[in-house]
Amino acid sequence: MEDKREIKAKKSQKKQVHLFYCVECEELARKVAAQSDLITLQSINWRNFADGWPNLYINSAHDIRGQHVAFLASFSSPGVIFEQISVIYALPRLFVASFTLVLPFFPTGSFERMEEEGDVATAFTMARILSNIPTSRGGPTSLVIYDIHALQERFYFSDHVLPLFETGIPLLKQRLHQLPDANNLLHFRMMEPGSDSTRCWIISLRWCVPRFVKVIRG
Repeated sequence: MEDKREIKAKKSQKKQVHLFYCVECEELARKVAAQSDLITLQSINWRNFADGWPNLYINSAHDIRGQHVAFLASFSSPGVIFEQISVIYALPRLFVASFTLVLPFFPTGSFERMEEEGDVATAFTMARILSNIPTSRGGPTSLVIYDIHALQERFYFSDHVLPLFETGIPLLKQRLHQLPDANNLLHFRMMEPGSDSTRCWIISLRWCVPRFVKVIRG
């Protein structure tokens, strides 16, 4: 059997991550940290001045020097983006070993192109904002985005960040199968060769206000 020194040595070789999070993601961050002893939760004081502008403070700023740091963000509305971007820009400058930004939702992803002259592709705007994240001691920021609207949006980001696109669809399918009426659900799937699931074709009606998503076949 391995002695305590060998176990400790193996554990030290694994990456210890200090996880910061926004207010909306506190519950999710705690669930993530509960899954691994290698994740240490850190906190930020999210305060505001009397005029409404953010008054922010990163706790344990000295303790994370030389450590691997991650931030769990939520750009759920324009009103919360500025305060989070302020923290995201500050964390890599604290002499951390590496910095990872996890973005479960890329809010402007569905407006990634121009339909006519005058349209503003806000997906590119958001990508430019995130591309300006300072490099950490270990190099460019790892930018993890879940279920982005279009894969070509990878090229909207500059070389100052390293985008990694992930998907939560397998977790969604697992959850759907756990529901009491799972047998009556219409399952959506990606176009995977060999799959026997129902195919559904969906279009987004961009010219409608509010926008609609319509199933045209399936």
